[in-house]
Amino acid sequence: MPRIAVQDSYVDVPEGSTIEDAMRASGRTPDSYIYLADGRPVPMDSRPDVDVRALRVASGG
Repeated sequence: MPRIAVQDSYVDVPEGSTIEDAMRASGRTPDSYIYLADGRPVPMDSRPDVDVRALRVASGG
């Protein structure tokens, strides 16, 4: 089962679920992150078959 690395923890991505589904189920806001698989950006509506890293996006002015 693929996982999403988020800071110092992991979120499991159940089979058939998207990155967005898994992040929401863990209580996180999916839009607050950029997702990388093998070092390349992937959309949050993808169903990963490898582990994914989530990088928090900072915004403001």
